[in-house]
Amino acid sequence: MHRSKLEIAISPCPNDVFIFSGILLQKIESLIDFELHFYDIEELNRFALKGSYPVIKASFAILKELSKTYQILDTGSALGFGTGPIVVAKSLPYPHRPKVGLPGEHTTANLLFKSFFSEEYDEVFLPFYQIIPKLLEGRIDLGVLIHEGRFVYEGYGLKLVFDLGLLWEEKHKLPLPLGGMFVKRALPTEFKKEILNSIKESLEFAKNNWAEVLPLLKKHAQELDEETIKKHVETFVNHYTESLGQEGVLAIKRLAQYQGLVDDELKDLFWGPDNGCP
Repeated sequence: MHRSKLEIAISPCPNDVFIFSGILLQKIESLIDFELHFYDIEELNRFALKGSYPVIKASFAILKELSKTYQILDTGSALGFGTGPIVVAKSLPYPHRPKVGLPGEHTTANLLFKSFFSEEYDEVFLPFYQIIPKLLEGRIDLGVLIHEGRFVYEGYGLKLVFDLGLLWEEKHKLPLPLGGMFVKRALPTEFKKEILNSIKESLEFAKNNWAEVLPLLKKHAQELDEETIKKHVETFVNHYTESLGQEGVLAIKRLAQYQGLVDDELKDLFWGPDNGCP
């Protein structure tokens, strides 16, 4: 394979930066010259809906829209137990028909909230890092927290209302799929193999070189405390990140049902060892 260039779009959150740190720090050998771009998850979702990048991190909540253009790479996903969005409030009880801060229209957090919250509410879409400040200012009544927010909300005096991930787990007995790495279907098979293998090697480097990776994580993180960053990585980077496995695939298919998708519409959705890649 001749040397190729590839643009990849990911979030600046510690789990994504951790996965790609071997690539970012140029610690792995690859036939690809990677160019990484960083965006908030809702920005990523909007780019994915437009097909703007050949490889992109996106929410599993928009599988229906992405499945014709993209496949899910076997490595790089965020899913698991104890990883779901949480709903918090500044004070309880919260008002009737609350204003709810949500981290983007196309996020898995929004899909879950709509599915599990039975009361009437007014939605307010915000970048995820603005939700805690807006709660503290009294601009919203409830906030749906993702990323680092779930680890630091108590320090701001906020109160847990319920855990959307736990509700999912209790209902389905499966890990909660949040987001994954999507690769365009049209890319050549050999190229996709090299992409996947490079991401795997990058993740392996990160796992073995925490001290070298930490400054890079701090550079991009919203919460710079090392303890918070470490907890974030330990929570969102797990064996499902390395490989979805049968349980991970089943969990994603179950979330797809929330979007009205059936199995026949998910053919060839997953790209990895079970799809011709070593």
